[in-house]
Amino acid sequence: MKSYNDSLHEQLNIPLQRINRDLERIVLHDPDVSSRSIVAQSVLELIRAGGKRLRPMMTIVGSRFGTEPESDDAYRLAAVVELIHAASLVHDDILDQADMRRGQPALHRKTGIYKAVHIGNYMMSRVIELMTSNVQEPERYIQDVASVTTTQLCIGEYQQMHHRYNFELSLDEYWEKTRNKTALLMATCLQVGAKASNADDRVSELLYAFGDHLGMAFQVRDDIMDFTKSAEQLGKPAGADLRNGHATLPVILAMKDGAVASRLRELRSTSPDAAFDEAIEFIRASGALDQALLMSHDFMQRAWDIIDQLSDFNAHEDLRTLWNYFEERTY
Repeated sequence: MKSYNDSLHEQLNIPLQRINRDLERIVLHDPDVSSRSIVAQSVLELIRAGGKRLRPMMTIVGSRFGTEPESDDAYRLAAVVELIHAASLVHDDILDQADMRRGQPALHRKTGIYKAVHIGNYMMSRVIELMTSNVQEPERYIQDVASVTTTQLCIGEYQQMHHRYNFELSLDEYWEKTRNKTALLMATCLQVGAKASNADDRVSELLYAFGDHLGMAFQVRDDIMDFTKSAEQLGKPAGADLRNGHATLPVILAMKDGAVASRLRELRSTSPDAAFDEAIEFIRASGALDQALLMSHDFMQRAWDIIDQLSDFNAHEDLRTLWNYFEERTY
């Protein structure tokens, strides 16, 4: 029986050590990069620093809806999507000028920005090569992952960078950025896992929608936690997104209050910490966090409705497990 005191990979019965081993093999068996090089060592450090491994686990769950569940291809895809995610974090930390990642110095703080950019680029580029190697005619699911790697994630980063300190961002613009930066990769993980195991097209599309709703709720919850959790819990200063000029959902909702909006419009990258501290308290008192939480619940309800549509599959229980994991972040 599954216990929600267990870690997620135990609840899903996914051997996390296999995913970690496959990740390390990608780096250690790369014929073009010495295992002693700063590139290989840096990527290995990123892998060994841990992480939830949500995206590779979602890939494996997706594969359980097809005729060839948990194949070698599915595990290869699982490792690849985690590399995509790790590379995006390298670039994200550089753009945000973040000092810490998972309680450790961010990569660019260890290597310098120049080297970190190239290491992130190597990871992204190697992913594309891995996806197309040993394949005569790339399958559609391989093209889906490559598209995420080269377009949407980068577009999401650009959108975030372009709108720094633009707290007048509309909800539609926020949802688009959030989908590009977060939800699309999660949705693609479930979908490509299903496609790699020859799942029915309708099923893979439903899994994509399920992952999209979870991903949107996941990011909204992250936005909320930025204002509710301590620096120790977050591994970065509270309100770090606001301090970096990012218009997250609580900020956009708080802008509806004229008094809060006037404070936020005054913020610049050169504003003193005290100005940001004051703005954070205004946002906390505005009711915006509760409104954002309701929106995350709406995405979670849409995801739950999709589980019911896939109840003919035994693996729908794994979707319930994922849903419960994400829902715990929602409260």
